Amino acid sequence: MRKFIALFVALMLPVAALAEVTTASTLTADANVTTVEMSDTLYGLFFEDINYGADGGLYAELLQNRSFEYEDILNPRVTDHYNGWGFNLAFGATGTATVQTENPLNENNPTYMRVNCTKGEYRFANLGYQATTFAGGIPVEEGKTYRCFVWMRNAGDFDGQVEIALTKRTGKSLAVPKRFTLTNEWQKYEVTFKAAHTEDAVLSFIMHGTGAVDFDMASLIPADAYGADWPNGGLRADLVQALKDLNPSFLRFPGGCVTEGSYYRENFYDWKDTVGPIEARKENFNTWGYMQSYGLGYYEYFMLSEAIGAEPLPVVHSGLLCQARDVKEAPLTIAETHEYAQDLLDLIEFANGDVTTEWGALRAEMGHPEPFNLKYLGIGNENWDQVYWDRFDILYKAVKTAHPEITIISSAGPVAEGDMPARAWRTIRSKYPDTIVDEHYYMDSAWFLNNVDRYDKYPRTTRVFVGEYACHEATQPNGRRPNNLYSALCEAAYMTGLERNSDVVVMASYAPLLAREGMQQWTPDLIWYNAREVLLTPNYHVQQMFASTAGDQVVASEMDSRNKLIYHVVTRTADRLYVKLVNVSAYADKMTVNLANVPDGMGAVTCLTGEKNDINTFQNKERIAPRTNEVTLENGALTIELPAYSATILTFKLK
Repeated sequence: MRKFIALFVALMLPVAALAEVTTASTLTADANVTTVEMSDTLYGLFFEDINYGADGGLYAELLQNRSFEYEDILNPRVTDHYNGWGFNLAFGATGTATVQTENPLNENNPTYMRVNCTKGEYRFANLGYQATTFAGGIPVEEGKTYRCFVWMRNAGDFDGQVEIALTKRTGKSLAVPKRFTLTNEWQKYEVTFKAAHTEDAVLSFIMHGTGAVDFDMASLIPADAYGADWPNGGLRADLVQALKDLNPSFLRFPGGCVTEGSYYRENFYDWKDTVGPIEARKENFNTWGYMQSYGLGYYEYFMLSEAIGAEPLPVVHSGLLCQARDVKEAPLTIAETHEYAQDLLDLIEFANGDVTTEWGALRAEMGHPEPFNLKYLGIGNENWDQVYWDRFDILYKAVKTAHPEITIISSAGPVAEGDMPARAWRTIRSKYPDTIVDEHYYMDSAWFLNNVDRYDKYPRTTRVFVGEYACHEATQPNGRRPNNLYSALCEAAYMTGLERNSDVVVMASYAPLLAREGMQQWTPDLIWYNAREVLLTPNYHVQQMFASTAGDQVVASEMDSRNKLIYHVVTRTADRLYVKLVNVSAYADKMTVNLANVPDGMGAVTCLTGEKNDINTFQNKERIAPRTNEVTLENGALTIELPAYSATILTFKLK
């Protein structure tokens, strides 16, 4: 047995972590003695369109500003509408490109581009995301197929054809192009490209002739996108897989501050703008400083929830613009809030209604006649004080009267402690005790370690949703707070407290979920990506390790250790026992684990460890990644080495 343990340590630890074991600890648990029933929705996901999480991220659309609607809500300029496009790219050609709004393709998106070629073969192109002077920003791979469409109209005097081509920025073709003769009415033109090379491309439109042509709503999406048959064209498959691999029990969407909007009422997130044909979805400026195409809308969020096995959990605004921002318009009046309540009832009908209902029929028309079985609805995000509760009360009563089966989620505000959440909790406990209470906090590592027992102190009748949390390390010289191993381990330590109190904490989700490299507004983030690759952080691995070993019951356990920076929890299902051990100290520990009523035999040990400040990068994605080996339980006991800075999970069969 000792030889096996020595071999295991050698396999599991990087050379730098093979420090002298300075502490020895003992953990004792009886699989037959349990304390609380665990929530079956404990670990989930929170998606917000921040850091280009939707457009430029999860949504598979490769074009930026595809319908020329980009406009900064705070400082609108005509030049905004050219964002993401390059014009007059052909040598020797002349012409103009002007923004138009008369007789648009759709009144929800009134802006389109009129291109007038006066000489030569005028070429313009969508550059995608993060294009450079010399290369496009659309990643295409040799042999892969891409589906393209665009709406075009002869403005009355164009005498030639328009060629649609997948090219390098220089104009060199990367796939077989296609030419079209246009009519004087808006019409959708479609092309399928098969890329001949792996390149950073652009989608080019080449005018063979003179005169004016109107362009609107272009699209380029990989044919192998996840949900390619969905109305929006689908999602980025590698990101969907990364989400699915987290074993989420719920998906909270679409935000966050995005839900509330900022500054002006027109910036409220209206779910009805995000459903139906994509050319009719009304685009909106993002709270985080860029445009939302709503190609990723409520239908797609419900479909994604279903695809990854998660309960859908939409969050709607409460009649308040983001209270944390410079709000320029008043909240909805009380009368307006009563009217707005119908939007919430319509949302429930869209999710759960029969196909004979108005909104249920739209869901069926979009491709999903069966209900989505919506059970939860969040009203408000990080809201506080009486201005929130006056409106929450109206919306809460409207939903509960019509749909008593829906569980409402209320807000405790944006901070972890102090008078603001205390006031919120007093209101909730006196008037809305049946709600699940959404707590948000982004705190430093010391706070997380000092508050592992936070929910030990909560009344057992309370239900909490830790809707947004993350450990924030100090900002680095590059301007980012890092996703390093230490932050992940502090979260893991805290999560042992969430599991131990999962009769109170019924849901929890790290935030933010996604970030595009070089286009982020917030750090740290769980999953990073660029145009071609996905990067999983140490924090991701912690979430995955815990979610894949979440039990049904907490098992009573005791630990005897001189190392006060080791945290643990023991849980079980009907046929598995899980022992989670988190060592946040700089010292390894020889841990003896005594397990009563657990059959002897082989088990699994998964360990995440490394240097304290290690991060994963696109150049070294596996620097911090879990490793799994076997261990043997003999006479109800085993001894293992807990590396310094590590999270370790033991798994044993109970049957």
